[in-house]
Amino acid sequence: MKKRVAAVIMMAGLGFTGLARAECTLGTPPTIPDGSKAAETEMQATSAAVKKFMAETQDYMSCVEFEGKSGNGNWQKKYNDAVDQMQKLASEFNKQLKAFKAK
Repeated sequence: MKKRVAAVIMMAGLGFTGLARAECTLGTPPTIPDGSKAAETEMQATSAAVKKFMAETQDYMSCVEFEGKSGNGNWQKKYNDAVDQMQKLASEFNKQLKAFKAK
């Protein structure tokens, strides 16, 4: 039993080490449709895609910050660029959502 617990702990530790060394990757933002022409289902799908992208970008930002605090280069620029991208995406989505609701 003790050997099994030790093996599980060791495997978990190796897994975390692998995560710490993984490269941070920022995904591609979803395309925002023209709200004045989009169908409701398209806007719902876009909303889900935007939320997913935002969550993935938060994970990316955490990764970049962790790597930066571990001594890796210009993490603040990567972090700030991700924030800018999130803000632009949210602004564009809200603009098109407003256009969708106005029709």
